[in-house]
Amino acid sequence: MKLNDKILNLRRQAGMSQEQAAERLKVSRQALSRWENGTAQPAANNIVEISRLFGVTTDYLLNDEQQSNEDIPAAAQTKQVNSILRANLIKIAIIAQAAALNVAIQPIAQGVNPHVVLIFKIVPLLAASIWMACNIRYETDPVQRRKNAKTELLYCCVQAAAALFAYFTKFYFTGAVLLMVICGVYLLKINPRYMNRRLTK
Repeated sequence: MKLNDKILNLRRQAGMSQEQAAERLKVSRQALSRWENGTAQPAANNIVEISRLFGVTTDYLLNDEQQSNEDIPAAAQTKQVNSILRANLIKIAIIAQAAALNVAIQPIAQGVNPHVVLIFKIVPLLAASIWMACNIRYETDPVQRRKNAKTELLYCCVQAAAALFAYFTKFYFTGAVLLMVICGVYLLKINPRYMNRRLTK
C-alpha cells in the first residue's frame, strides 16, 4: 500500500475531515489533499507528525510492503477514536457545567433544609466541572493542552464571576441568560478557534 493511501485510510479511520487533520498536522488542507492524492510527498518532519497523530510508526508509513490495514501496529488500533462522540461529550460537559452553575445561583425556598439543597447544588456542579476538566486529556499536543487548560480556567473564572454577580444582586434571570451567552460564545467561538476543538457534524 502506498503512502498516500495509508494517510487517507488512517484519516478516515480516525473520523477526521481533511480540515481537522490538516489543522492538527499544522499544514494546509490543500497540502494534505495532495499527499492523499499522491501528487506530492510529505517532508520528513510531516511524516513524524502523521505518525504521532494517527499512532502508527514511521516504518509503517514508509514501507510499501505493508499492504493492508492488518499491518498497522497494534498500538495504532487502540489509538482509533470516534471523534464525533468525543466532540459531543466535550460539548455536553461544558453545557452541564453551565446548567449546574445556573442551578447553584438560584435562591433556596423557605422551609427547605439548606444543607440538603446545598448538596444537590454543589455535587452536580463539581461533577460537571471535573468532567469538563478531564476532557483536556484528549488533546495530544502538550503545548495545545496547556493552552486549553489556561483557556478553560479563564472561562470558569468568567462563569463564576457572572454567577456571583447574579447571586448577590438577586438578578437570577439575568444571571441565567448571562451564563448561557458566555457558554454559547465559549462553545461556538473559543473552542474551535483557539482550543483545536472543531464542531463535528
